[in-house]
Amino acid sequence: MDITSFLFLAFVGASLLIYWLVPRKFQWFVLLADSLIFYFLTVEPYTFIYIIISVFTVWAAALYFRKVNDIKKKRLVLALTVILNVGILVALKYTNMFIGTFNYWTGKSVAAVNWIAPLAISYYTLSLVSYLVDCYGEAFEPEKDPLKVLLFTIYFPQMVSGPICRYSQTGTQLFEEHRFDYDRVLSGMRRTLWGLLKKVVVADHIAMIANVMFDDTDLFSGPWVIVSACVFMVQLFFDFSGCMDIVTGVSKCFGIIFPENFNVPFLSKSVQEFWGSRWHITLGAWLKDYVMFPISRANLFKSASKKLKNKWGKWGQKIPYYAAMFVVWTLMGIWHGSSWKYMIGEGWFFWIVIISGQVFEPVFKKIKSKLHINEKNLIWNAFQVIRTFLLVSIGNIAFRAESLAQTFYMYKRAFVWNGITEQLRAIREGVSGFGGIKSLIVVCVLGIIQIICDLRQYAGKNNQELVTKRPIVIRWLIYYISVFVVFYFSLNTTSEFLYFQF
Repeated sequence: MDITSFLFLAFVGASLLIYWLVPRKFQWFVLLADSLIFYFLTVEPYTFIYIIISVFTVWAAALYFRKVNDIKKKRLVLALTVILNVGILVALKYTNMFIGTFNYWTGKSVAAVNWIAPLAISYYTLSLVSYLVDCYGEAFEPEKDPLKVLLFTIYFPQMVSGPICRYSQTGTQLFEEHRFDYDRVLSGMRRTLWGLLKKVVVADHIAMIANVMFDDTDLFSGPWVIVSACVFMVQLFFDFSGCMDIVTGVSKCFGIIFPENFNVPFLSKSVQEFWGSRWHITLGAWLKDYVMFPISRANLFKSASKKLKNKWGKWGQKIPYYAAMFVVWTLMGIWHGSSWKYMIGEGWFFWIVIISGQVFEPVFKKIKSKLHINEKNLIWNAFQVIRTFLLVSIGNIAFRAESLAQTFYMYKRAFVWNGITEQLRAIREGVSGFGGIKSLIVVCVLGIIQIICDLRQYAGKNNQELVTKRPIVIRWLIYYISVFVVFYFSLNTTSEFLYFQF
């Protein structure tokens, strides 16, 4: 079920009506029923068996932790349950990647498998692992009702593209009794509408330009490769953040508040800041809390760090940290998709960039000191923002490219220059379905609004006030115009979300 479709909006409308009419103690049953309906209307029904296996094993293991005091037994159950659930994810999503790699290096021709993974398996697996680990660590009492664990796993707004929710963030909210709050529901609808504008209008139109550039890599060269990467990065932002706005707004209408997944990413001053606290925040936080921290607290890590410090000083002490970061970024890469292009472009590329920045930080400080540059310098800040955006865009070429070979080919083409005339002609012909000057104006206006909102958010201001403080006539005029624009542009075929079916 496409969440930009009229069917989905009607489904949400009907669900909300039932949700607010039933006795509040039954509200979570409505959410569970909605989530099951959404799932079975969206993917192959038989894939639900994988979710049942994951939910049941995690639910049972979490309860086991409360009944047993033997730490060794608890660790064994924790390890086996995590291995099982992660194993299902790996088998369903990455088997063909392993087969392809094996065939490439051995010259064999092992046939690929045709397994279909459950909807949002990458998201719900991480959520269940975090639930299990937190129960093991006694962060909260495990849920006794398996149906509640099931709802936490398949709550339908987050089954599209996340965010990766933890039980401590949304679990208790799902089962609480919620009173109808007009302002909250209206706020959720506003956010959903803004997300639809970002996806249907902006992202899908920018995609036309990005598609032209990525579909003809023999034509575009030199600076155009960088331009194509930047265009796609903007498309990806409007697409992914638009999706988050839709699902966050829908969830807010039910009284469930999602953790934010974006925080003005294009004003990041470093790649580490971009991935650490501004882009896909819930994924970065999960990897930090459930991978990086456990590794850094392990005795092996501490012992290696101490020994290497004694042998090579502070540089040796950092080697285990860099190794742990390599693990994190390897997981970051492979999480994005079952292809080596993701491993290299979304993982190792950014690991190299971040580690390089830390290694050469003393050199950069000396250069800044000699040039009398301080952190409050506007030009320096602008340089950092632009540099970060370019690096992130270059890395994300792998996200959009059809293959690892095309990724490297585009990097190679960046050092070739074939002029400008043919490229401009190809772009002009490729965006013939853009919709003319009217569509261009609407896209630009929405882009400017997003920039204003980002600057306000960066300054700590409330963007809701841009609408809520307007006179009632102006407010509803904005709503009606926005609905009309979404309806008008959605008459054309909209594309699938870029992070859908992860």
